[in-house]
Amino acid sequence: MADASAEPDRRLSAGRGGRLGAMLDRRFRGGRLGAAFAALALVFVALTVWAGFLADKTYAADTRKSDIAAVQKVANRVVTNFYGISYQSFDQDTQRVYADLDSAFKAQAVQQLGSTWKQTVVGNQLVSSAVVYASGVVNISARSAEVMVTVKRTSRSSQVKTPVSSWASAQVQLAKRGGDWKVSGMGGLQ
Repeated sequence: MADASAEPDRRLSAGRGGRLGAMLDRRFRGGRLGAAFAALALVFVALTVWAGFLADKTYAADTRKSDIAAVQKVANRVVTNFYGISYQSFDQDTQRVYADLDSAFKAQAVQQLGSTWKQTVVGNQLVSSAVVYASGVVNISARSAEVMVTVKRTSRSSQVKTPVSSWASAQVQLAKRGGDWKVSGMGGLQ
């Protein structure tokens, strides 16, 4: 006699048992199919979260690059304008310098420089230009930055008729006001 366990169970495949077997088989396949869909849904959710994370990082990196370029542009412009001044256009030149300063620092600069700056430039018939030779962001966050700027300055005056070149550096602090970067402090100016 043959082993009973080796024989297929004919009760499930015939008659009423056959329908039960088919139903169980469909449910089992449906369960595997449901598990496969659940696994795919989990993979889709994981990929969506990962893509969102990468998009956020990319946006943050792009914003940081944009801020770095913006703070260097403003710092370079302010230092160039400060050192590039002429007695013939002093009022316009100083307005270009003041345009990039935040209101508190502008008030402080006007008070400290007062009329002395104008007297020195106009009295000596100073004509000066500046070219940025080096500029670098020392520190930057979402709301503040610090930039070092080095310029080569060429100037002449009523006392020095032949243009003289010199190097000057400035440490520029900036603050983000709204969407714009403004100079909130400067050091190292001579």
